[in-house]
Amino acid sequence: MSAPTPTPEPSRHPERIAGIFVAVVWASIVFAVDGVLAVVLDRDPIELPVGPFYGVLALGIAMLAVYLGIVFTVPAPRPWLGAVATAAAVYLVTLASGALVDTSLALAQAGSPFVLTAAVLAAAPPIACWAYFARR
Repeated sequence: MSAPTPTPEPSRHPERIAGIFVAVVWASIVFAVDGVLAVVLDRDPIELPVGPFYGVLALGIAMLAVYLGIVFTVPAPRPWLGAVATAAAVYLVTLASGALVDTSLALAQAGSPFVLTAAVLAAAPPIACWAYFARR
């Protein structure tokens, strides 16, 4: 007779897997909110002539910043610094990706309500994940 199989031990870092899903949900929420904001303000999110994939790539890079913010915030004793750092990182990587395309794009994005909304919304995922995993 064979020995019973041991129960699999749980992952020591479940926030890494959950962070991927939370970052994707954050990106979809930002995409939806920016769409509503574009209709309400009657304004394009990116008014300068750029390639068709710039917005998607910038959002993808910002999503990576949110993921890293989640991974680094969950083990912290308090989530506030991680949340502020994640919001700042989203703002800065969006400006940096704009600066790679054109300096005027980076300057236009610096005061854009779409970028500011994405940065404000980026503070929530690290706090939510920290609160969830702190109880486990």
